[in-house]
Amino acid sequence: MKRRSSRRKNQKNILTIVIVALIIIAGAVALIIMTQGRGKGPDQTGMPDKENGSPELLIKGCLFELDISRRDVRFSGHAVDVTLRKPLSEVMLSRAFSPVKDVGDLSIESARHVRVVIDGRTWNIRFSGTPGKTARCAIIVDDMGLNLKWAKDFCTVDADLTFSVLPDRPFSEKAARYLHDRGKEVLLHQPMQGNGMDPGKGAIYQHMSRAEIRSVLRHNLQSVPHVKGVNNHMGSRITADEDIMRLVLEDIRDRGLFFVDSLTTSKSVCRALAPEIGISMIARDVFLDNERTDSYIVSQIDKLVKISRYYSDAVAICHPYPETLAVLAREIPKIRDQGVEIVRVSKLIDFADGSP
Repeated sequence: MKRRSSRRKNQKNILTIVIVALIIIAGAVALIIMTQGRGKGPDQTGMPDKENGSPELLIKGCLFELDISRRDVRFSGHAVDVTLRKPLSEVMLSRAFSPVKDVGDLSIESARHVRVVIDGRTWNIRFSGTPGKTARCAIIVDDMGLNLKWAKDFCTVDADLTFSVLPDRPFSEKAARYLHDRGKEVLLHQPMQGNGMDPGKGAIYQHMSRAEIRSVLRHNLQSVPHVKGVNNHMGSRITADEDIMRLVLEDIRDRGLFFVDSLTTSKSVCRALAPEIGISMIARDVFLDNERTDSYIVSQIDKLVKISRYYSDAVAICHPYPETLAVLAREIPKIRDQGVEIVRVSKLIDFADGSP
């Protein structure tokens, strides 16, 4: 009897130990599950880990996407002060801070203020300081004056385009006045001898005397009112001729005008002569529409933006083609979104000369 009683007692003890062990194991498993649940980051739970400072890390990551150095960022509580080294647009800020939308609310108040709300806490990121040089570009539309429709069409583009008017054409005077009345800058599109093609009325040729060249230039300027500067139409032969261009640039300077070299030849002497003569000038960087296709014009606009952002300014020349009009109307907002300001060409010349 004692053996049976002892055996039953041992069985009860073993059962009790097993039950206790199972309880301990179950508790441990539950604790592990709970711990893992608490340790989930934003990618698993949709909420940031407060203890690890995820909002700060997230904001720093967004600023890093904007190429902002750590030394230019200062945290003070929930306020973040950022010193700018380059201009930023609201679109650029929206793209860089887009990850915030996965865990909270994002508000782009302006190009100088971003508001972030995460888990009920508000972070104000403010951008201050004056960046170096603002990226700017000018877009010149050549060949105005053959009709009035082109002037009217391109005036609908939401940008401060510059217009160059051919002299002594059927609508030279009307187009120039129409453009001026709508606040547009007007240039004389001076025809010059090129490499075989006819430059048209009012052209300057190599065989002309000094008196003839001055007379042609004077007549052309009279046929196009409200002119602020001159750029060449064709002119590969003339802009490479130092004697003629010295005369032309001196005459333009004496009239208080500037010169834009359309740069139809790499042999142009204009840039070398300008400092010696004392005339304000700038040269073309990109032709937008040598090919009248959407894809080509867009690719040239991309070049314009890159040059503008790298060198702080750039000049593009285009023509009154329907394809060019359509692409400009569509792409100009994108140019601005990339931090490039579109200005009249005289602004670039003033900026290069040290004016604000």
